[in-house]
Amino acid sequence: MSETTYDIIVIGAGIGGLTAAALLARDGYRVLVLEGHIAPGGCASSYQRKRPNGDTYIFDVGATLFAGFTAGGAHHWVGQKLGIRWPVRPLEPAMEVWLPDRRITRYADERWRTERQAAFPTQAWEAEGFWQEQERIADIAWRFAARQPALPPERLNELPSLVASIRPEMAWLLPHVWRTAGQALRAHSITDRRLRTYIDGQLLISAQTTAANCAWLYGAVALDFARIGAHYVMGGAWSLARVLEESLLRDGGTIRYRSWVRRILTHERRAVGVETERGERFTARHIIGNLTLWDAQRLLDHTASRAFDQKVTAAPTGWGAFTLYLGIGAAALPAGTAEHHQVIANYEQPLGEANSVFISMHPADDQSRAPAGQRAITISTHTNAARWWHWRTTDPPRYRAEKAAMADRLIATAMLALPGLRSQLHYMQAGTPFSFWRYTHRHYGMVGGLPQHLSSSGIFSLGPRAADVTGFWLVGDSTFPGQSTAAVSQSAIRVYHAIRSEL
Repeated sequence: MSETTYDIIVIGAGIGGLTAAALLARDGYRVLVLEGHIAPGGCASSYQRKRPNGDTYIFDVGATLFAGFTAGGAHHWVGQKLGIRWPVRPLEPAMEVWLPDRRITRYADERWRTERQAAFPTQAWEAEGFWQEQERIADIAWRFAARQPALPPERLNELPSLVASIRPEMAWLLPHVWRTAGQALRAHSITDRRLRTYIDGQLLISAQTTAANCAWLYGAVALDFARIGAHYVMGGAWSLARVLEESLLRDGGTIRYRSWVRRILTHERRAVGVETERGERFTARHIIGNLTLWDAQRLLDHTASRAFDQKVTAAPTGWGAFTLYLGIGAAALPAGTAEHHQVIANYEQPLGEANSVFISMHPADDQSRAPAGQRAITISTHTNAARWWHWRTTDPPRYRAEKAAMADRLIATAMLALPGLRSQLHYMQAGTPFSFWRYTHRHYGMVGGLPQHLSSSGIFSLGPRAADVTGFWLVGDSTFPGQSTAAVSQSAIRVYHAIRSEL
């Protein structure tokens, strides 16, 4: 078996892993990225589908809406540090939300106040207090995040820099630390079912849980996504990863595709290298895992960190996604249609499982994504990932039947916003959590990170040293601060600073 030594090995070329790799390579460290797939990006990537008639589509496989590119955002800081230009442009409005009896346009500017008051008139006065509290929490949180605090603190030597990041205004947040978003709604006497459903829907796509269980500090920030600036990535989500890959290679880093890591090598509870499924061994002073908690546990020797096993057992179960990738005629889209929509079909049914769907399409002027006169669209819904895994491995006929039925339900829900969708359908492909696992090897094909409950969010979330194995670091949506490309970049920045201090 061959063996090669590096300063840092990164497992996974997702946005978190690539960001950490590019930052460290920029500083002159010898960096190797190992990616099992044939392209970078992980859960924020794209793929191309070419039909026999020559029609070609580029679909985003996971993330479709992006933030963090304005001053103070994680992507903005990374871009300045690496000297790169992100291929993005602002989206306004960020999205339209369709409830069973009304539509809400989520603007980023002052129109949002007028819109929310008109959409939920029965409790507009009470709701205004809630929204003002949400925006104040978010403003303080964004300013704090821009100072790049070491959260959650894991070593005594991190406390001085953390304390230096604290400002007097943060004392106002203390009463909210142990609150859920549901408790915040009750504190403002919000009982309007329509407003509560709107908030639950928004939290489900940005915090992986609804108001009853969502940590309020995280929820307030998640509800602020549009206000800080939603962006579209030109050419598809994979353009972000490609820019980071170019930066990594420019600065002397190496990336190897089709290289699934079989295990992380440890010695006396220190990570010393990795072994691939091909039997190759690479050693390094530090190993970064752009992995979920479950996948990091799978790659580590179980005797290396029993404490980590306990953390993984205690972690809340995440969601999977069922996604349709569609090519549709542009005639199905009314003039002025927003690029992103959340649709909730029924107030009485739980969210997810096709009762709530998220629709993304590329802007009409990005002609790289679909044939002339068509648009590439994704429609996704939260779903129980383990159930799909069980059907696929134990009952393939039922798996196929459930897949067809779910696809039909997704289209039916999406047609509440886009009535002409089915009649303009040129191409359709469906993906289950099992499909997602095949390409990412994420545990059960889960997406979106951990649900942001009080026990798993903010100062109670897991940090990059969660595995308790010296020299092994976690980045990605399982660790602080959570999901989204901006959040995983924030986790990568944290690891970058920590490794630099040790090297």
